[in-house]
Amino acid sequence: MSFVIKLILAILIFGVLVISHEFGHFLIAKANGIAVNEFWIGFGPKIFSFRKNETLYRINLLPLGGGCLFDNADIEHLEESTYRNAPVYARMATVLAGPFFNFILAFVLALFVVGTDGYPTAKLLGVTPGSPAEEAGLAAGDEIVRFNGSRIHMFSEVTMLTMFADGSESVIEFERDHERYQVKLKPAYNEEYGRYMFGIIGGDYDENITPLKSIRYAYYYVIYEVKSVVNSLKWLVIGKLSAKELSGPIGMATIVSDEYDYAKEAGGTLAVVLTMLSLGSLLSANLGAMNLLPVPGLDGGKLLLLIVEAVRRKPLSTKMEGAINLFGVVLLLGLMAFVMYNDIARIIQR
Repeated sequence: MSFVIKLILAILIFGVLVISHEFGHFLIAKANGIAVNEFWIGFGPKIFSFRKNETLYRINLLPLGGGCLFDNADIEHLEESTYRNAPVYARMATVLAGPFFNFILAFVLALFVVGTDGYPTAKLLGVTPGSPAEEAGLAAGDEIVRFNGSRIHMFSEVTMLTMFADGSESVIEFERDHERYQVKLKPAYNEEYGRYMFGIIGGDYDENITPLKSIRYAYYYVIYEVKSVVNSLKWLVIGKLSAKELSGPIGMATIVSDEYDYAKEAGGTLAVVLTMLSLGSLLSANLGAMNLLPVPGLDGGKLLLLIVEAVRRKPLSTKMEGAINLFGVVLLLGLMAFVMYNDIARIIQR
């Protein structure tokens, strides 16, 4: 029974993320007078469908996302395409709408989590005895406000910034008794964990949440989630993060399963609901950010082509655009195969 619940949760989360993304494209396309041939929810065999105006709406058996097909799919009728003939700014808005709706969904989910459960402040719960943090004078109750110049709102941001510390000196600005202080400290290498560590422990949870605080910290959550994607890509490029750490749908389903077990054991039904919403927010922000990468086949790649068109004041030839998109699709399929292999290998090794 537990396996069925986890499977349903994973399918539901992935489905909602993809549907919200595609609905963004659909809504803004319609608003700009761009025809949408088909809008569908789910994959596999069709359950039912209906047509309204020029759009065919379909609901399929497997609720694993959805899709949105514009009217430029038929290359023989490009001259009649309302998408191709729409102003470049309208097409840019349509392309950006998918990731933007993912960010909106991430914010709404984070808003519910923060409003219900509070948020982890940047206040220290303590410091490790003999650590660089203790030697620098940091103590429980200190609230970190800046780390190497970066503004800090939640302890999760501190964790992200210290994850791949290289032993160089860092500047930490903190508040104590409404006074602001600044210290410099170098992390020490920890043999047990195999990385440099500062010895700071946090953060204290703030459960006294007002509506305004909920909005503000839900926004901080989404910004943190997007920064996590950007930093992960940067660490991947410079070699601090291995390509073997990349995960796809199978890996995400495993995370859903693990988080479900942990939340159920720790706090019951409410903990499970909040954990799934928090995970959904993280994955939605990830989907939005990843789709903005300037890679052919992704929304960011499409946006890049539209920027080129705006600068040139004329579109690329259909042959050139098709070749670029084909290259992107092949690249993405190769990446999907690689991350699927990683996911399966990790499951086998567990």
